[in-house]
Amino acid sequence: MNTNIQYGVQGASGFHDYCLELGNFDLPAAVALAQDARTCNHTLDAWITDPPYADAINYHELSEFFLAWYDKQLTRLFPDWYSDSKRALAITGRDENFRISMADCYANLAKHMPDNGYQVVMFTHQDAAVWADLALILWASGLQVSAAWCIATETSSALKVGNYVQGTVLLVLRKQTSDQVVFLDEITPLVQIEVQKQLDSMLQLDDDEDPNFGDTDYQLAAYAAALRVLTQYKQIEDIDVAHELSRPRKKSEKSPIERLIDEAVKTACDYLVPKGFDSFVWKMLTPEERFYLKGLDIESHGEYRDGAYQELARGFGLKDYKPFLHSSKANQTRLKTPTEFATKNLGDAGFGLFLVRHALFAIREVTRTEDAQQGKSWLRAEVPDYWSHRKNLIEICNYLANLRYAIDHWATDAHSAELLAGAVENDSV
Repeated sequence: MNTNIQYGVQGASGFHDYCLELGNFDLPAAVALAQDARTCNHTLDAWITDPPYADAINYHELSEFFLAWYDKQLTRLFPDWYSDSKRALAITGRDENFRISMADCYANLAKHMPDNGYQVVMFTHQDAAVWADLALILWASGLQVSAAWCIATETSSALKVGNYVQGTVLLVLRKQTSDQVVFLDEITPLVQIEVQKQLDSMLQLDDDEDPNFGDTDYQLAAYAAALRVLTQYKQIEDIDVAHELSRPRKKSEKSPIERLIDEAVKTACDYLVPKGFDSFVWKMLTPEERFYLKGLDIESHGEYRDGAYQELARGFGLKDYKPFLHSSKANQTRLKTPTEFATKNLGDAGFGLFLVRHALFAIREVTRTEDAQQGKSWLRAEVPDYWSHRKNLIEICNYLANLRYAIDHWATDAHSAELLAGAVENDSV
């Protein structure tokens, strides 16, 4: 029984005989217009937009593809519409012209809505630079982010091949009415608090048996939380919005806002401890170790898109994550198992010297020799200050042992991890 009577379904009329008096309401006449957002002069209570995502989607090319089919029908069904190409009006690219044009559009829409009106912006991108540009655009338009929701807009399918994003963030915007002025260094801790608050609310809604959110959704939520803090202020003393919008940037140059958003994603990555892993031990691990363990966590959820691991690496501040990967093919990206690592990177500066790498090699030795004592002996000989790190090694091995329930190709090494954890736990001087 569909109890949502707001939907226009025939079944709702049946409630009249039971408990509800359903009245008839006349809706105002609908008007559909094809217009440039920069010249629109209609005042409305709500605006819903799905803007171009920098250089991610070529809307103008997609529209012209279908225009070849329906151009003649358009003028017949909608005499006031145009049927010719408007490619010249398309907002494309990701440079200063893109930012200025987007700001012109949203400033005009903000101008044509009442003070209690709102806008909903659908936005999907995994690049912190693009989100930083969006913050500047909304800020310059006199708008602030009041709420954000992440929803699934794509479903997994064998027909979809590539590193596409499955979640979309819905940003609810209100008119900027604050007179508050802050410095950039004051905002950083506020962004961290807001990100944690956003993640807590999502975690409370999530269902362990049937998750509502994926790992990339939490990262997108971090972007949105950062925008919510940034846009609530009238001015940030360290940032000239007009100058930042129009200023050409060098390749790989990061704006102050982009660096702030990077910190937001890092906060999200640090905050989201893999399920079943001790939070105290997690705080003691290095970014490389956290990337590997969290990567296994998202792999256990069936995430095989390279974009997810790329975003995770960015969140932990890793410049190169390829050595961790066994495969980087689209929709087949996954991390190496202990056996696949073998002796690679062992002893190298960075990850090769850390506890997780030592544990992986010890697990590989157990798998190779079928003897847990071999792995334990290697840890005792090679891990500096073994006894003080013993509990941490047990936690890492137990976490890896549980992967046999979630990742098929981990079955053998996960069993070895379980044996190794038992050997280390029962170890004595």
